[in-house]
Amino acid sequence: MKKFISVLIVLSALVTLSSCRWSDEDPNVFDTIDFSSIESESETAPVTETETEPPEPETFTATFVGCGDNIVYQGTLWEASAQAYLGNRTYNFKPIYEPVADIIANADISYINQECVMDGGDVAFYPMFNCPQDLGLDLVELGFDVVNIANNHMLDRGGAGLKSTIEFWKAQDTVMIGGNLDHDDYDDVEIIERNGIKVALLSYCEMTNGITIGADYDVWVPYLDREDIKRQCDSVKGKCDLILCSVHWGQEYVFTPTDEEKEWAKYMADCGVDVIIGTHPHVIQPIEWIEGKDGNRTLCVYSLGNFMAMQAFDYNMLGGIISFDINKRGDEHATVDNVVFIPTVYYFAQNWYGSKVYPLSQFTEDMAASHGLVNYGRYLKLENLNYYLHDTIADEFLPEEFRSNK
Repeated sequence: MKKFISVLIVLSALVTLSSCRWSDEDPNVFDTIDFSSIESESETAPVTETETEPPEPETFTATFVGCGDNIVYQGTLWEASAQAYLGNRTYNFKPIYEPVADIIANADISYINQECVMDGGDVAFYPMFNCPQDLGLDLVELGFDVVNIANNHMLDRGGAGLKSTIEFWKAQDTVMIGGNLDHDDYDDVEIIERNGIKVALLSYCEMTNGITIGADYDVWVPYLDREDIKRQCDSVKGKCDLILCSVHWGQEYVFTPTDEEKEWAKYMADCGVDVIIGTHPHVIQPIEWIEGKDGNRTLCVYSLGNFMAMQAFDYNMLGGIISFDINKRGDEHATVDNVVFIPTVYYFAQNWYGSKVYPLSQFTEDMAASHGLVNYGRYLKLENLNYYLHDTIADEFLPEEFRSNK
């Protein structure tokens, strides 16, 4: 400002002088003034930069629930046939799942292990199962987004039965994993996206009850194989936010995982699998976090037990729905949070009807007393179910009302 005033004084003096000698001196007197040395106030004022915080990365969340072995026995079929008047099909299985239907429908991703093939032919039961396709249609309508068919019963109808089952599921509005028409189809890993989160879905089974298929069938059975696991995990890295692996393994009716299960689980964690969902033992098994070789943290659910299966022992009636959140922040790898094991009970009455899948929190002593296990010469007690639950699943994974401090 002072420089600007000085300039005005100089100009004023020059004007005064010029007014006195305008006719005698050079009329272009102002051309001799060097204005380039005169700084404006705006040029000399200090510049204050506005400091702005970088924007927070966008966050994404998707909810997941997983259900265990889903198997049709004769009594279950009778119930579905009796309920058929509620639908337009030969069988209606949806009322069986009504007590847990909201849990399934409200999750962003719902998974189930469908134990029986569905080739469209005659229904068959243990030991060589074949379920009606109406069950598959009902599972889709209930809201299951992912259906796994890799299990020890997937070849109960041979290669032709598996192929028909695969074709049935590929025609439905859901993602089927664990059955493929050829090796290329097998290596084309399914990726499901919900709420901006991409989940890669791997699936393997330990065995198929000694049944093999000939070269004449265009189907591929995803047996557990280290090279396959490593190759498929590597193939989806960079394409997904989380890797989930469904695996049918272990020893039936045993509450603890085998050494082989633990070895496979550690190998999967080392390959970068984020979540392992185990099925097959027909009883629940523990849940734990496993650290992979790169420091990653893998959630392993060794066995979800039965979801729907009219088997002969009380421990076969207890299963569970695994629930968790998948969270992603910006471009970071997704995390698994808020893990909860929701215990369930499969109920059928002493006349073999009345099949329902109940949350254990809704199961009563009266229901236990009227349970159809008496048809096998056995009884169901609520205290036994709670014992199996607490002896197997750590408190940290249980709903608040089931924790041992309650």
